[in-house]
Amino acid sequence: MALEHVQPRGNRRVYRRKVPKALQGILGKKEMVLRLGKTDAEVRKQYDATHAEAEQIFAKAWDELRGVKTPETKLTARELFDQATKRLRDLGFNPYRVSSSGDPDDADEQNDWIARDVFAEGIVKGYPRDKETDHPVGVSSEDRALLTLLTSPGVPDGPSPTLEDAKRLYLKDRFTKTNPSEKSKKRDEQQADRVVGHVKSALGYDPVLADMKRADARAVADAMLKAIPKAATVDRYLNVVRAIIAHRIREFDLVGVKNQFEKLDVADSGREPDKRKRLPFTAEQLAATRERVLDRAADDLKQIWRLLQGTGCRLSEITGLRVSDVMLEAQYPHIDVEWHDERRVKTEVSRRKVPLIGDDEKSLSNMICHKSHLGRCNPLRTKPKPREKANSYS
Repeated sequence: MALEHVQPRGNRRVYRRKVPKALQGILGKKEMVLRLGKTDAEVRKQYDATHAEAEQIFAKAWDELRGVKTPETKLTARELFDQATKRLRDLGFNPYRVSSSGDPDDADEQNDWIARDVFAEGIVKGYPRDKETDHPVGVSSEDRALLTLLTSPGVPDGPSPTLEDAKRLYLKDRFTKTNPSEKSKKRDEQQADRVVGHVKSALGYDPVLADMKRADARAVADAMLKAIPKAATVDRYLNVVRAIIAHRIREFDLVGVKNQFEKLDVADSGREPDKRKRLPFTAEQLAATRERVLDRAADDLKQIWRLLQGTGCRLSEITGLRVSDVMLEAQYPHIDVEWHDERRVKTEVSRRKVPLIGDDEKSLSNMICHKSHLGRCNPLRTKPKPREKANSYS
């Protein structure tokens, strides 16, 4: 085998590469040695990944030497193109210049090319050169994308957006619109990463939206059903994928691109939905649960349980209550379930006023909902008691 930087060492072969003198202080060594394997098959199998790892290490070291801050998230090919387009426009060049007119006497065209060449040479000049090829070494992805646009003779099309591109745009626009708390932002990011991760895992790559077929969407749904035990969870994940793709198609006018996840039936969606299997508390179960909580739980959990049982609210709606949300001096004492920075409400209709009906067994028995589980009851259907008879949740 004639693979670059591969040398024997003992009974195995290694990837050995000299570290440029300028980077020795950053990497702390004069040469880089990475293990490959003993047999030809092992070396061939590991070489590409090992070489890519070495290139990445050198690229980061060059960035550190030049004071370039590495972004926390690696930019996609489309993001690099969009960033380079903006940089080119800021420099006064037309990113979408027309092809050459063919007229050697066209002064404007000649001046444009000269200006582009001068600026491109200025970028390359900041990088060290390979002694044998005289090519620049360690060019960052951002500068490489800009150089491509500077030297392009025609109108650049740019890479087609992938699902990862669609996900990032979807989250960016969503956060701009809702301005969520850091906790909520992280939760949405984790969900989107998890869902898109399922798609990539099922297909084996990050799909280009324009190239996706219906068969790809079905393959994703089938893979999710195998990996996720509940069909309802798969339905929610597919809804997220649909929303991400639809947003990208709409915002970038991707004419002719179909959302292949639209009207996609999950294989076992015909079975009884999970929510219908959630039986409500019986009066006996509710009394027994209340007795156990109030007898054994800590004081704060006791108060949380009393409010949950007495209002039918969701757990997050109770644990996220503020003092200003509790209206004990109103004509009918109640709590306001509202959106705030530390806790968002699930839907617009979830923003509501919930009466405080009392903490005795007779009052609480009215809260048992026989059509859905306790947490989904609508407490507004329960007639509130006058203020003087209401319990005090102070």
